Amino acid sequence: MFKSTNYNCNLKYIFTSLNNFFCCCFCFLSLGPLKDNAQAEILHKLGLEAYSTRQLDSASVLNTNTWTLEDKQPVELRNLPDAFLRRLWLLSEDARSTCCQTQLDPFNEDGKLPEEKLSSSEENTTSAINPLDLVTSVFISADTFLQQEITVRMVQCKFAVPLVLPNADPEKPSQFLLWPSRGVLSQWRSHSLVTNGRVQKGNLASTPLPIISCIKLGRCSVSKSQVLNYVLNGPKSSKNTFIHKGMDGGQVPRRLSNGLVETGWYLPTGDIDRDIYQAPFVISNLRGDASNHERCIKLLCQTSSAVIIFCGDFKEKEKQLLESCKAMASKLILIDVYGTEGDGNTTMGYGGQSLQECLWLPKESGLPGSALNEEEVANNLCEILKTWVPDSLKPVTLEAASKLALDIGLNVDEGPVCKKAMATVEEVLKGLDEGSVEFQQKQLPLQGHLWHKLATLDKEESKHRKSEKETELQLQEEKKDILAELKSNFFNFCPFYIVSISFPIA
Repeated sequence: MFKSTNYNCNLKYIFTSLNNFFCCCFCFLSLGPLKDNAQAEILHKLGLEAYSTRQLDSASVLNTNTWTLEDKQPVELRNLPDAFLRRLWLLSEDARSTCCQTQLDPFNEDGKLPEEKLSSSEENTTSAINPLDLVTSVFISADTFLQQEITVRMVQCKFAVPLVLPNADPEKPSQFLLWPSRGVLSQWRSHSLVTNGRVQKGNLASTPLPIISCIKLGRCSVSKSQVLNYVLNGPKSSKNTFIHKGMDGGQVPRRLSNGLVETGWYLPTGDIDRDIYQAPFVISNLRGDASNHERCIKLLCQTSSAVIIFCGDFKEKEKQLLESCKAMASKLILIDVYGTEGDGNTTMGYGGQSLQECLWLPKESGLPGSALNEEEVANNLCEILKTWVPDSLKPVTLEAASKLALDIGLNVDEGPVCKKAMATVEEVLKGLDEGSVEFQQKQLPLQGHLWHKLATLDKEESKHRKSEKETELQLQEEKKDILAELKSNFFNFCPFYIVSISFPIA
């Protein structure tokens, strides 16, 4: 007999696997033939163009990778996706690296020495790629099951994971990724008196958490993503949740990942001296100039608990966008980061007015940033967030955000067929919440007291055979009655389960 707790966990694991089977079979979104554009060129350079019509799955990953503990440096760009997956499965901090090793012969065909050849090869930067483009390319090429596996490991590495994935065809809408985050189960300890320091566990797709979204308008004097790294991990941490321009390859122009929305989670440990904030929350980060991604702005402003805008430009178009953000967002922080590095003493405004005055924002909603570095901006931002978390920010689920994403014209990976499959799984799981022991007795009698009694009778019968005694008629009758009862109870639950896994959902 299983213990009730183990039985409950094992049963949920089995049916969660059934859920995975259904949803992964029907959440397929083929990109179709790629157009001749900059986005397709990135996929071609990385050797992923074949997966535009048949998506990369777990089986093909195993076939195309040599899984070793040795971290071999990629030789060319086509090796980067394999290196990314191999390093990610090893939970390496360098998984997103796009550095390639130059292979040189002692004397090459033109007679140059290696150092002479190396100096000339370093001047050729056409093969360079931004790490964000690498991550985006792999997600675009992967099916939903592999996306979920990648997401789980990226969260373990404390990497930001894609939430809204840009399409390889810029004319088509982006895709909201809900299913990958369903596989992420995390735990934390809030400092709230209500939880009393208990360990809390939750699925990051369905657990209500405050969402703080960050966008950028124009060219900024600071790195937005580096500021967010300091906000999440503290200025002394070396963790780079979000890729920024100070990392290897971070300065290479993005060609595929503009419009990408990433998410990173802050999960407190319960240690007052170690935790920066008292409660968990989510930070989402829109890549690229927000003025070019109005659908994403609308999604983030309407679903987020608070919106932080790094404002590096303030023309008429930006003013209209900021006014719409103000109308949609629950809370708004405006950071003035006008100008470029070396020109940080400029204060931005419109018609002689400051940003706050133009938008009629309260004084505490505006932060100066032009004359500050990333760490100083992060410190100012942290002080505001500490007063907001956890009481002043409304919790939001990614499931609720996906519904709005569908309404504003984005694709969502969990389509109608997938939702029907999930409803079927919920029907199969119905009754489990009453308790594993009750569910076991009602729906799975083969693991209950009748089966235990039948096993006892079988032992008695076996003893009789060994001692060459005749089996008692009463013993045979008892076995017959138990088997009849087991057979009648067996068909209460199993037909629905068998039908569910035997016939495809259309």
